[in-house]
Amino acid sequence: MAIRTTDPASASAAIPTRERILASAERLFAERGFDSVTMPAIAKASGITAGAIYKHFAGKAELFFEVVRRAVQSTPVTPPGVQLDVSALPTIVASYTERRLKRVRQLSIEMHQASTRDPQIRKLLRRSLETQIGQVGDGLAAAQATGALDPGLDPQALAHAAFVMILGLAHMETLAPQLVGDATWREFIRGRAAALIGLREPVSPRADG
Repeated sequence: MAIRTTDPASASAAIPTRERILASAERLFAERGFDSVTMPAIAKASGITAGAIYKHFAGKAELFFEVVRRAVQSTPVTPPGVQLDVSALPTIVASYTERRLKRVRQLSIEMHQASTRDPQIRKLLRRSLETQIGQVGDGLAAAQATGALDPGLDPQALAHAAFVMILGLAHMETLAPQLVGDATWREFIRGRAAALIGLREPVSPRADG
């Protein structure tokens, strides 16, 4: 009986072009950094021509921002289109200590570094952060109104502090590589994040997936 094998080229062709571009760009940006990656290099890695890539993305900045946005939204604790439960915020913050989010940490750092040099990325990043921080702040304010959180704290300041905490954790590979994936450290961060936002109820431990 003949054994059927999958042709890698055919399998690649079956994946939508835009998805191939995003997957290749994510790998290259994480490995080499924004400045060192060119659109022709991404096109070559995606198996398309350099000109074809511009049918899907206007430029490198737009592509890079989409890569980072998708990487963050792909995490199980932050599914797209789902309103944030503020009681889960400490878990979201603590998840950035986990090994599975290494690429998200790498891309987050690269995004902020690139924003200091590229005006378009800076504009995209500021718009995104303002929206996200505003939404988290509104959620914290609503939770304060129900008595779930300490009402004496500024919800927008807390939202900013939570994002600063996450960005700090993005540097774990440099600052504390031995703590990446450490369960005790993760629980410590979860507890500190809960205290930060004034969560009145203790955060129950989350089972690892």
